Amino acid sequence: MSVPAKKIAEVLGGRRVLGQTVRNMRELDAIVSQGMPKSALDTFIACLTAPNRGMDSTVQLRNKIVPRATYQRVDRLNRQVGETTERLARLYALALSVFEDREAATQFMMNPHSELDARTPFDVALTEIGGREVEEVIERGLHGLPA
Repeated sequence: MSVPAKKIAEVLGGRRVLGQTVRNMRELDAIVSQGMPKSALDTFIACLTAPNRGMDSTVQLRNKIVPRATYQRVDRLNRQVGETTERLARLYALALSVFEDREAATQFMMNPHSELDARTPFDVALTEIGGREVEEVIERGLHGLPA
């Protein structure tokens, strides 16, 4: 199951943050390649953190994706960080399309999962291979298939 580029872009802040309307994966790839605005990362992280959890949880999540010093120094994310951000946003958008509820999608991404050796989908998806593993978990759940 694939997620439309438009849905991924919405999780990243849409036109307001990305500076353009994203209609397809080619346009999203161009944003990643040219340097995604770091505000897209901030917008995505805000989707995953409850307002009552505070700034510490936001910073901790962000630091898993990009080192603090790098984040403070740049306005745009390099390709590697942009790809990680896009992958996580894509998986969150996929979870949103399956659960049809922001809170449920956030709970899925941020809580340990038995099929991921009790790791969170967020942490597993920090790598490309881990992202594929998380996608498989979502798709198995969607189709009611066993692990």
